[in-house]
Amino acid sequence: MKKTLFCTLMCAVMLLVAGSGCLGSGGDEVVNETVTSFLTSFNEGDVDIAFSYYEGKDFLVPATLEIKFKNKGILVGSIEQFELKDTVVQDDVAYTTAVCTVTRFERNKAAGTDEKLIYFRLQKVGGIWLITKVSLDGPISTAEALENVEASPTPLDPIINNIPIISGVTVAILVLGVYLNKKEKSGGGSGAPVVDISTAVPVEKEALAQFIRAMPAQMYSPGSKAPVDVWIKNFSQQQYDNVTIIGNFPGTVKVKKPALSFGKISPGETVKKTWVVTPSVPGWVAIEDPMVVFDYAGARYSGQLDPVWLNVQ
Repeated sequence: MKKTLFCTLMCAVMLLVAGSGCLGSGGDEVVNETVTSFLTSFNEGDVDIAFSYYEGKDFLVPATLEIKFKNKGILVGSIEQFELKDTVVQDDVAYTTAVCTVTRFERNKAAGTDEKLIYFRLQKVGGIWLITKVSLDGPISTAEALENVEASPTPLDPIINNIPIISGVTVAILVLGVYLNKKEKSGGGSGAPVVDISTAVPVEKEALAQFIRAMPAQMYSPGSKAPVDVWIKNFSQQQYDNVTIIGNFPGTVKVKKPALSFGKISPGETVKKTWVVTPSVPGWVAIEDPMVVFDYAGARYSGQLDPVWLNVQ
C-alpha cells in the first residue's frame, strides 16, 4: 500500500486552526502516544497502520518492518506488554526506549518470554511527531544525522487558499443530493441518515486520505459476508465529534448499514468501524463516493473519499 503522511493512518493531520496548537504539543505525552500507536498497531497485525507512523530508511515497505522485527524475535502478536522509558524531547527531536515483554516461540509453540528493547527516534514535522529511526540493536546516537523529512500540506491549506467556499459547499450539497437520490431509487441499504451539510466546510479528498483509510479484504466471494474496515486516526489535540461515513453501495452489494457512525474520536485515538457486505456477482465493484461528515472545533466539515474497490471472485 502506498505510504502517505496519514504520514501518512491511518498519518498528517486533520485541520490546522491557526494559533490553536491543534497539531500536537511536542511533549513527552504526544511522543509516547505515537510510539504506543506504532507498537500496538504492529502487534495487532495492522502493519500498514503501524507503517503510517514511520518515515525513514529502516523500513522501505510495511513488509520490511514485519521481517526485521521477526528476525529479532518479535513477531506480530508476540508483544505481551511494553513500557516506554527514558523519553527525551529536544526541540523537534525526541528519543524513547520501549521495554517489551515478548513471547518466545520454539517449534511454533510458546516457550516463555524474553525482554526486548526497541529504540526510537522521532522528529516533529509540520506539528506532527513521526518515527524516523527504529533500532533493534542498540541505542540511537544523538549525533546521528536526522532524516530530511518535509511536512505535507495540512488539510486546512486548501481552505485557507480558497477562502470563497460557496462553490465548494454547493458541490458538496449536490453530491449528497445525488447520493440520497440514488439510494431512494435503488432501495439501497437501510439506515442511511440524512446528514445536513448545508453549512459544512468542504475538505479535499487528499486531506481526508491522510487520516481516514478504508481497507477491504483481498478477495470477496459471491453470496458470502465479508468485512470492509474503515480506520480513522485523530492526529489533532481536539476531538472530532459526530463523525459519520456514508458509502454509496451498488445494487450487487448488500450492506445492512451503509452509514458508519464513529461518534466522538478523542485526540490521538484510532477508531475502526466495519461495513459487513455481501456481494452477489463476481468482478470488481466499487463503494462509490464515500462521504465523511464531522464536527471539529465548533465547525462542521465534509468531503468525499476515493472509491473503495472490492475484488469479488
